[in-house]
Amino acid sequence: MANLTEEQKTSIVSMLACFRKPSEIIRCFQLEFGITINHKQIGRYDPTRPYFAGGKKWRAIFAVRRETYLCDVSAVPIAHQAYRLSLLQEGVEMAKRAGNWKLVAKLAEQAAKEVGGVLTNRNNLNVDEHGPSTRDFSLKDRQAALAEIIGRTKVALRERDEEAVH
Repeated sequence: MANLTEEQKTSIVSMLACFRKPSEIIRCFQLEFGITINHKQIGRYDPTRPYFAGGKKWRAIFAVRRETYLCDVSAVPIAHQAYRLSLLQEGVEMAKRAGNWKLVAKLAEQAAKEVGGVLTNRNNLNVDEHGPSTRDFSLKDRQAALAEIIGRTKVALRERDEEAVH
């Protein structure tokens, strides 16, 4: 097993906290540090493993990094519309160069959905007996609407079953 510096150990713990696979960490260490580590060595710094041997220090670092990773969506580039649109633009440019017009059309449609808010939950479609309408729903509104829909569905199914019996 390779002797690791504190920085390298911290790197392993941080990557594990961000759900990186041991095989990815091994590859990263080979490329970044030029050293070879194995799955068992990585597991020693993973508090979720039974053979964790890192102690309180690494457990605390793991917990903080995991919490930050799970709570800070803004740190993930694809969570931002501008980044997603730039990826789509790159795809369109590559598809155009390749003459793949079907893919260009599909990516353009995806971009239109992205810009039009179709892929977000900012506006929710509400369909009732008066027809479709849109409005912003809070979490409680969505839960209440869903409960109402489920209730109406149960009643309709019960009525259908009763009619089938008669």
